[in-house]
Amino acid sequence: MYLAEIRETASKFAATIAKILDVDVMIIDRSYVRIANTFSYINDPPPVHAESITGKVLATGKTIVVSERITYEGCRNCNDRDDCCISQIISVPIFYEETVAGAIDLLVPFGKQSHVFDNLELSIDFLERMADLLSSKLQNIDDYNKLDLIKKEREILLDFMEEALVYTNELGELVHWNHQFAKVFDVSQDNSGRRLDRILDHPLVRSAVLGQRTFSNHAFSFSGRNVEFNGFLTSRTVQRNGARCGIIFLFKSIDRAFSTLNELSQRVTPVVFDRFNTIDQGMMAMLDAAKRLAVSDGNILVIGAPGTGKSMLARAIHDFSDRADLPFVVVNCRGFPADYLEEEVFGKLVEREDDLAPGSKLRMAQGGTVFFRHINELPRLLQHRLTQVLKAKSLDSGNAIGARLLFSSSQCLATLAKQRKFDEELAVRISRYSLTIPSLSDRPGDIPVLVDMVLAKVLQHGINPVLPPGISKLLKDQLWPGNVRQLEQAADYLVHNPELASAQSAIIGKHLADFIGQSSQPIHSVEDMEKNLIRKAVAMYHTKDEAAEALQIGRATLYRKLKQYGLS
Repeated sequence: MYLAEIRETASKFAATIAKILDVDVMIIDRSYVRIANTFSYINDPPPVHAESITGKVLATGKTIVVSERITYEGCRNCNDRDDCCISQIISVPIFYEETVAGAIDLLVPFGKQSHVFDNLELSIDFLERMADLLSSKLQNIDDYNKLDLIKKEREILLDFMEEALVYTNELGELVHWNHQFAKVFDVSQDNSGRRLDRILDHPLVRSAVLGQRTFSNHAFSFSGRNVEFNGFLTSRTVQRNGARCGIIFLFKSIDRAFSTLNELSQRVTPVVFDRFNTIDQGMMAMLDAAKRLAVSDGNILVIGAPGTGKSMLARAIHDFSDRADLPFVVVNCRGFPADYLEEEVFGKLVEREDDLAPGSKLRMAQGGTVFFRHINELPRLLQHRLTQVLKAKSLDSGNAIGARLLFSSSQCLATLAKQRKFDEELAVRISRYSLTIPSLSDRPGDIPVLVDMVLAKVLQHGINPVLPPGISKLLKDQLWPGNVRQLEQAADYLVHNPELASAQSAIIGKHLADFIGQSSQPIHSVEDMEKNLIRKAVAMYHTKDEAAEALQIGRATLYRKLKQYGLS
């Protein structure tokens, strides 16, 4: 920090000191530059350099007083002695952050007397106070510069955000906003101090400003003042000492979300049909059919046992199609409650009664592909709703669905429909174009091909893997009820268990058999386990109250579960 940054203030200080003490004043910074000077007896003021009195003060940080130049040793040896017109001097250092930032000099020329030397202690104390004041001015300027830098860095950071952000005080009046908010909502600096709910008349904004509500990613649509915005709104209150002192609003545009999805879909390594290593004629015929269907716009159902590669085939279809540059959005229908899936697939109703939330995956795909994994496990109520969407080719709000739909199932939907476990109309609509991936048991000739591929992959990506002896033959001799996925898991298990690296084939074979037996056990859903537990409890206890108590659930919950699972 340099005194030059407060030159105007230093000049005022020098003039004030000179007037009070009736003596000339010079203020010098640590680079020997005169910041202020009232000395006007001659054209050239006293020289300042490292060997001068002021220079020594800057170097040592100690006050120097010269009452008689003739008796001061420093003046007797000074090279400027003959040219110097100063007979007396008091030089006091100016400190800033424990370093010397400059000096204040009181100068008395030859032929003039000054009373400041009559009471040196008082004069030096006065000058030191003036030096402290200048130091505090430096601190103020430094603090201001730091705050200004923080403010500019904050503005740069906020303007770097792609989302629109605005900060209001506790009354909802605009305090600060980023460039994106100004651009999206056409807000100028003239709006500073205006209430946000007056600028954006929307129930969500009002509830945050007036009702002090906080929420995350609520669907938000606004139209007015030549502004159109669709997306999501997040509101957070800012508190200080337990009291609300402001509100932060974050607006996320759905269009930008689409753009991000598009970018991400383009970054993912494409899945090509060549990744399906096969010499089986039936498998190759299925892949040829998949390529033909990929270039069409029809919805496709992929059927296959667990582990056959249904998801990989769906991705290959998307990447082979004209939609490859558009989003590939996945909906996993397994293991999620109906209300969660309903919001994810169709969107959640917003507070304003007219529109669905634009966050539904059917809309997010925007011309790309939506892949429903395990469609056979979609709750029945949502099956019916999906059927209505497919018939109308639009969401309930009238938004047309431009995405292509792919489905996968490990069970025959027609059989499930006959058993009243799947919506019959939906089964017909999504089964028009179907592809069935053969299990490994139906194409044993592919097992050696896949074993070689899997081992090569493990060796390529493993950390110093060692192949146990005879592993290739052992893997090729198995039937693999869990298909390709189970084969890959078994190879990885054998390669990454060090104790098998030098084991005999019989021991490796036993480990392999145990692994296949464990991995082939069916995995029951949480819903199935809950259903069986309730069935056992009801059969074991005499009353529903006793069963509910044993299950540690309420009686009303038990009755609701009994109705849900169709248990008497």
